Amino acid sequence: MTLLIAAMVIASACIHPFWNLLIKGDQDRAASWWLFTIMLSAIGGVVCVVRGADFMSITAVLPLLGLSILGQYVYGLTLIRIYRHGDLSAYYPIVRASPVGVVILGFLFQGNSYGVLVLTGIALSVVGGFWLQKKPGRRLLDDPLTLMFAVTCMMSTAVYSVVDAQAVRIVAPEVMFFWVETSMVLGYLPAFWLLGEKQVVLRSLGLMRAKPMRHMAAGALAYASYMLILAAYAEGGDVAAVTTVRQLSIPVSVLLGGMVLKEALLRRRLAASLLLVCGIVLVILGS
Repeated sequence: MTLLIAAMVIASACIHPFWNLLIKGDQDRAASWWLFTIMLSAIGGVVCVVRGADFMSITAVLPLLGLSILGQYVYGLTLIRIYRHGDLSAYYPIVRASPVGVVILGFLFQGNSYGVLVLTGIALSVVGGFWLQKKPGRRLLDDPLTLMFAVTCMMSTAVYSVVDAQAVRIVAPEVMFFWVETSMVLGYLPAFWLLGEKQVVLRSLGLMRAKPMRHMAAGALAYASYMLILAAYAEGGDVAAVTTVRQLSIPVSVLLGGMVLKEALLRRRLAASLLLVCGIVLVILGS
């Protein structure tokens, strides 16, 4: 991994916790997520216009676009389901273990192979991330259905990561981003209706009227964060390595949560963070 790619991914990882913290303040998860998607689509469209991007160049990667939309669609819906019915603190570490999913997909469908240094680094970062986020006394097998959703969510993240990395080497990253998010704006509505989430549009307008700056800031930060990832892919960044380095957002998130919520277990978190960072360093050196 080149220093430029590493710097872009590290910058993305440091931005990620801030937008995540902003949207976590909403109790209405479905409406908040839909409004967040609208923000991303709108910002993506403005950036494409300002940069003079060719919107219709997306036709060159339609199959990849479809797979990316599917991956993000499943990710969003399963995450909302975990928020609503499961213990997020117990299952979110699995959701964030996307490097494992990327390695599995790369091995099964792309014939990829990884060196011992990279695989060791991925393992250390995932174990460190899991240890860092896991709450004491919470057992995964207490809720097998939520566990299934968490694994599905993790694998869907791996799918759209692998697909996006291929697509942005053919079309401009901002074009790919715009079409994915715009498709999600429309695609979520019937799914929300089937899930019993009524009047999501009106509820989203209510959230926007209540705290417009917070939602616009969340969209802007998230756009910057993921565009850095797409730029890293466009520069030739390996998907497994990039998704592993992105795990750096986990200790940053935990640090922010600790500052806001005054949470304990500082020693365990420091040890877990060190393990995770060691894994990231191995991936950077080995890829």
